[in-house]
Amino acid sequence: MSFGVRALAWAIGLAAAFGLSAAAKADDFYKDKTIRLIVGSGEGSGVDILGRIVARHLPNHIPGKPAVMTQNIPAPESIAGANYVFNIAAPDGLTIGTGSSGLLSRAISQPNIRFDLGKFTWIANLYSATVVFWMRTDFPCQTFEAISRCPQTMKFGATARGSTGFGLVPELLKDAFGLNMDIVYGYRNSDLNLAVERGEVHASGGDLIGFMGSRPLQLMQEGKVKIALQVAGRRDAELDKLNVPWSMDVVPEKHKNLFMMVNPIIDLARPFFAPPNVPPERTRILQAAFGSLAKDPAFRAETNRVAKIEPSYVPGPEMDAAIKQILTQPKEVSDRVIGLLSGK
Repeated sequence: MSFGVRALAWAIGLAAAFGLSAAAKADDFYKDKTIRLIVGSGEGSGVDILGRIVARHLPNHIPGKPAVMTQNIPAPESIAGANYVFNIAAPDGLTIGTGSSGLLSRAISQPNIRFDLGKFTWIANLYSATVVFWMRTDFPCQTFEAISRCPQTMKFGATARGSTGFGLVPELLKDAFGLNMDIVYGYRNSDLNLAVERGEVHASGGDLIGFMGSRPLQLMQEGKVKIALQVAGRRDAELDKLNVPWSMDVVPEKHKNLFMMVNPIIDLARPFFAPPNVPPERTRILQAAFGSLAKDPAFRAETNRVAKIEPSYVPGPEMDAAIKQILTQPKEVSDRVIGLLSGK
């Protein structure tokens, strides 16, 4: 064997050994450590409930089985928690954040944002939402085409303009279909169902899980309300069985690019993320751990039972691509979405 061949073989062997050593060190890193999970909401919220379930099960999927401790930083749409993870937390793989999809919508429209969505280390998403537009069946105009020219103005009950399901999506639909509809902001989530039932408002929105898990489902079974539209990046199989139209099938063509910017916000309803510049080997460990967690029967069973949602996993790299889709839309598209979010 020539000197050159021996040198090449030695170099390859050294590189392989170094790679194995680095991987072994990464696997050992989490032993006897504690991961902080920053929950960008108050206790008892949907974000908090899922975060605490993750904290109970995630150690079983990380080499070294570190403890996971939750810390709540409550603020609207998880902004304060995200600010903390981006600007204060060390990029060592020992701090993870989680929040709602409102984190993404507020991030492109609010002035108090101190982070760059494109620079987070995206770990996983564990729930993809479907926004629904639901309405009373005794309202005189029952289709979007009819509502656009309805002599009676539809009153839509909503929480806050920055909310994805109660603010952004109904504003988009009103704009796209030219609906004769007033969006009445200021309701608490818990009050909206009663407001529709009493006829105080004619319609409302929100997440499909919230609809199916509370009084609106009973009202639909009694024939008093119906789901008029599903809005998400993909169709929901259960809503398809009910013949509920999907937004991308019925929205006018010239408005579809707006929904293409908004759909990733809906699809990434429970994102988990870390600070920028986490070492690649630790990023891979965390991403693999969440991928394994999403398949864990014990985790899935508890999530179904306690959080009342079906986990739907989106890997970190796919999240990164979806975020880029949000951030790289043409200026006229992003300006229009931002205008609807901010009321301009």
